[in-house]
Amino acid sequence: MTRTTQPVFLVLAIGVAGFLKTASLPANDDSQTLQRLMNGCRERGSVQLEPRLYLTGPLRLKSNCTYTGTPGKTVLKMMTPNRFIFDISELRNVTIRGIQFDGSGVGGAIVAKENGPAFGITLENCTFTGVSSRAIFPANVSVVSTWALIDSTIRNNTFEDVAAGLWMTTVQNVAIENNSFHRITQGDAIYIAPNPVPFPSGQHLRIAGNHGAEFARMAVEIFRPDPSNGSTLESPVIENNAFSEWTSPRDGFGLSITHGDGAVIRNNTIGNSRPAQQYLGIEVIVRNALIEGNRIEGGFSHAIAVQGTDAPRILDNRIDRASDTGIILACDAGRHRCSSRNAVIENNTITNARRAGIALDDDWAGSRIAGNTISRSGGSWPGDNMTLFSGVHETKASAPGTIEDNTIIQTAPDPPAGFDFCGFSVSSAAPGTVIRNNTVRSDATRRFGTGLLGVASAGRDSGAFDNNHFVNLARDRS
Repeated sequence: MTRTTQPVFLVLAIGVAGFLKTASLPANDDSQTLQRLMNGCRERGSVQLEPRLYLTGPLRLKSNCTYTGTPGKTVLKMMTPNRFIFDISELRNVTIRGIQFDGSGVGGAIVAKENGPAFGITLENCTFTGVSSRAIFPANVSVVSTWALIDSTIRNNTFEDVAAGLWMTTVQNVAIENNSFHRITQGDAIYIAPNPVPFPSGQHLRIAGNHGAEFARMAVEIFRPDPSNGSTLESPVIENNAFSEWTSPRDGFGLSITHGDGAVIRNNTIGNSRPAQQYLGIEVIVRNALIEGNRIEGGFSHAIAVQGTDAPRILDNRIDRASDTGIILACDAGRHRCSSRNAVIENNTITNARRAGIALDDDWAGSRIAGNTISRSGGSWPGDNMTLFSGVHETKASAPGTIEDNTIIQTAPDPPAGFDFCGFSVSSAAPGTVIRNNTVRSDATRRFGTGLLGVASAGRDSGAFDNNHFVNLARDRS
């Protein structure tokens, strides 16, 4: 299932210092003037930049200092290829506010590198533009931290027409809030991963209130390339974000959370109205995740995909027009990710998923699928004359689970010939599996569809297939 990979420019991440040689700057270069201003900042002091355009090369900031411009009027334009305008490596207590950073197609905006964390960084009310995919990584990213970022806040910034937004390794006590991302042309809007060397850290990450449109890859990616490298991330919170429209031919993701057990992913809105169907709205490969109150509004093959991780809770989400499946517990045998035991999938509303409302394609032993409302209108997708839709599609688990109190409805009055609808497609229910108190209904003008399709003898023989309601169907059971 997962197509999460390292960004195409990640392979060069370790060689952060290996930029191309600095090109000569134009005669009106402001670098020396700016660097003198930076050097003159006193302890707990500030540097106020004038409301004008500066042409500059890379600048080194100082700890315990605030650097401020006039929003929309103070512009720093990068003139040195494959470098960054501000270097905050290993600094402490730095605030950067109200400055527009223009990479001018040759470089990035802000970097923290070297061999230690940056502490207490506040980045707010800044604008980032002109960071191009033509630059060599990491200078094709607006803001980069290659070691660690601690006790820091990135808020109320605008990233527009840039190859990538934020790229960070190992974070602790970091808030990324209320930023705007538009036209991210190569990488992710927000990318976070563990440091490639052991660095025990990773508590209290919050990504909230961000929004934007037109993404080439992912809006938010929290990535674990190697879970044994010593880095940790616990219970990140990703909430109240709104992202829409993907420019990838097919491989875009909304949120991909593959690092951070106990992740809370709630009240996000992910939508894609463009013709090219993207891959996953929300991908989760962490244990004990809460996926709650999200809205996925079309344009993705799978709206919510959980793969091979125990005890996910998928609650109260609203899903519309997934081009394959609304919610899937997926199996990746090659990575040994084929168990999502003790999942709870409750009270979700899934409308017009093309092939299945909920697919239990891995070991879902001990799980509870309850109170979901799944509706499908035959004829609403091209090719429905050759489509079988299942409200809940189940593959055999290693131990029993429960499917109860769900409502599955076919809403078209005249579904096309060749379209087939069933409430439950059950390959072979584990002994003791409970399928009860569900309602499967067709609103067609004729009796249409099947309540239960497949082999469910174990459930019937044990008496666990009970009190289901089948309304206006051609067959209650296959």
